[in-house]
Amino acid sequence: MADIWAWMGNLVASYGYAGAFLVSIFGNFTVFFPVPFVVTIYAFGATLNPLLLGLVCGVGSTVGEFSAYLIGRGGRKIIDDRYGERLESAKLLVQEYGMAVIFVFAVLPLPDDLILIPLGMLRYSLKKAMIAMFLGKTIMCVAVAYAGRYSYALVRDVFASSGVVGGLASTLLLAVIVYAMIKIDWTKYLVSNN
Repeated sequence: MADIWAWMGNLVASYGYAGAFLVSIFGNFTVFFPVPFVVTIYAFGATLNPLLLGLVCGVGSTVGEFSAYLIGRGGRKIIDDRYGERLESAKLLVQEYGMAVIFVFAVLPLPDDLILIPLGMLRYSLKKAMIAMFLGKTIMCVAVAYAGRYSYALVRDVFASSGVVGGLASTLLLAVIVYAMIKIDWTKYLVSNN
């Protein structure tokens, strides 16, 4: 993990905003390889313009999160024959709150992949998903960059320790969500709510 931190720090120190953009893409690429990119935004918020850094990292994070959505799309093809009808029922439930849920996951320190992979499986609108992700990630990145501007020395060590445990917990939670999407007959809930 120390090597990844050094690599991210060198990338941003050498390339500034372009390096922060790349770190944000890499840090959001997938749930299975957690990278503490937020620590990089926080650290460089102390030296770079926090507003511009947050915007650049919000765009990079959104691009990186696109991979989770694509994983969900690919997963849909694998299970579509057997559970396609239930997934379509779940999609109707998601249509109402999808953008709000995506935004909340993006703006808070929640694992976004846990919502984007299922949304990809449900063929939720990519445009809506990416707009909500961009808005949430940008707000989160700007806030983190400004926090770095004013408190970097105090909090650096706390955020640098997410590691393998966070990745395993995210993977387990993702498995539970996907299992629920497949095994629950969502039409029962649609009928009872209408």
